[in-house]
Amino acid sequence: MNILITGGAGYLGSVLIPKLLTRSHKIRVMDVGYFGLGHLRVYRPSIEFVREDVRRLCTDKKFCLEITKGIDCIIHLAAISNDPSADLYPELTDRINVHSMENLAKVACSKGIKFIFSSSCSVYGKASGEVNEGSRVNPLTVYAVSKVKSEKILEELASPKWSPLILRNGTLFGYSPRMRFDLVVNIFSLYSTLYNEIKIFGEGLEWRPFLHVSDCARAFVYFAEKPKYKHHVYNIAHENLRVVDIAKTFKEINPNLVVKKVKLPSSDDRDYRVSTRRMKEEGFQTRVDIGFGAEEMVEAILSGMIQDPESIYYRNVKWLKELTDIGKKEPKEIVTFMETLTNIHLPYGGK
Repeated sequence: MNILITGGAGYLGSVLIPKLLTRSHKIRVMDVGYFGLGHLRVYRPSIEFVREDVRRLCTDKKFCLEITKGIDCIIHLAAISNDPSADLYPELTDRINVHSMENLAKVACSKGIKFIFSSSCSVYGKASGEVNEGSRVNPLTVYAVSKVKSEKILEELASPKWSPLILRNGTLFGYSPRMRFDLVVNIFSLYSTLYNEIKIFGEGLEWRPFLHVSDCARAFVYFAEKPKYKHHVYNIAHENLRVVDIAKTFKEINPNLVVKKVKLPSSDDRDYRVSTRRMKEEGFQTRVDIGFGAEEMVEAILSGMIQDPESIYYRNVKWLKELTDIGKKEPKEIVTFMETLTNIHLPYGGK
């Protein structure tokens, strides 16, 4: 298949691309490169890279038609991708996460292109018991609201002739060539390795579904290749855990680890467990648990696979704020500035 991946240079996309290439799919990646593109250099010329801001999809219909030319499947990953980043830039989040997706989905619908949308289990917000894809959504953050809005748009566009697919991913963790240290398991990996100490904010009793980034990438490959599926929405996760459970896993890896609890002025109300029955009935199984992922991350840090792991480059909200603080510049000007830095992978130029 010819597959377009928006946001393909990100944390998930960087793991997804080699899996698709291994299976002989042809890849077109659209990404402006806020977080670097150099880690994709190894795949050239196997992938076609279009270096553009996803917001162009909102204003340039001709570009939407060009970017989808010859494409059989679109995997839409591009987004302001966590709660703190979305809270910092709510208007930008709405434009990128909702309006850009809507315009691209409409073009996909008109052309009959398969469309897979990367959503999030955070749409459930707070719920008692185990929730499934038919449960009421209860978004509690700007990021989660943007995902619910996007899902609703796709549901309204759906018809017997065009059926978009929504994958609600659990909280990701694990190693990626485009690393992130603003995800709880990855944060614990960093601080347990460098400082022999991790902090739990609050009591850490809230439930979350977790998913290794490799399993998440495998899910997108699986559903991209699957000609038919029974449903339009799937929860994708491996296990439901509390933060205290994750801390216990790290304590088992390193018995000398210090675990501290820090009181918060306000609590995080998000608390939900998800059912993955539908995913399993469709034939997809995850493989990687928190224990394996934690050891993988610790080893990656210790071995030097991740250069300067304390850099703000690996924390989305801090990095976006840093880029904002250099001034109100056009996206490509910001990327040019980023390329002058020496402590991160140097991006290559694209179209």
